[in-house]
Amino acid sequence: MLSFRSVARAVGAVSLATLLAAGPALAASTKGPCYSVPEFAAEQGIRLHTELMVVGLTCQHMDVKGEVSLFNKYKQFTLKHQTRIQQWEKTLVAYYKRTTSGNPTRTFDTFRTRLANETSQRAIALTTPVFCGTHAPLVTAAMTASLEEIERGLLPDADGVRVANAPRCDRPAPTVLMADAAAAAKAAPARAPAASGAAAGAAKTKSKSAAP
Repeated sequence: MLSFRSVARAVGAVSLATLLAAGPALAASTKGPCYSVPEFAAEQGIRLHTELMVVGLTCQHMDVKGEVSLFNKYKQFTLKHQTRIQQWEKTLVAYYKRTTSGNPTRTFDTFRTRLANETSQRAIALTTPVFCGTHAPLVTAAMTASLEEIERGLLPDADGVRVANAPRCDRPAPTVLMADAAAAAKAAPARAPAASGAAAGAAKTKSKSAAP
């Protein structure tokens, strides 16, 4: 069975390989809205969950007859962790209510749609065979990880530089903000593939807990 460590090594530490190739990176600062630790972890959790969905939809050609499909594994992950996923959603809706005008739920829905589009554009930039070859194992690895292992990987101090929609309030330096990540991914040439920082962080956490 694949460990999170082997998956992390295969897909890379963060999803900056294609994003930084064409998109503007902004130095994180405490000016403007910023994330508390729970808000930061919630965004990373939503990023991970969204990436699993896109992998399940994009990589259906890798499904093996007689075995659970990648998309069904994503749905199983959703059912298994539905309470925590709902908490992530509520945390981000509360963040948008605090920091933006308008309907915070609609703002969250728009944000999540953008995340899905970013991941889809990254798959296009890398080509489907390359993207799926490295990302498909993430779905199975996520299914075998405990909630505790996943959540440790989502914390701000977990391994990897994170792509985030806002900087951390307590220590913004490790976070990289993308001004237009979706456009960057679309314009980027195929390069060494990488999973999201959230996915890689969770992967490395899994490996550390499994190490003798």
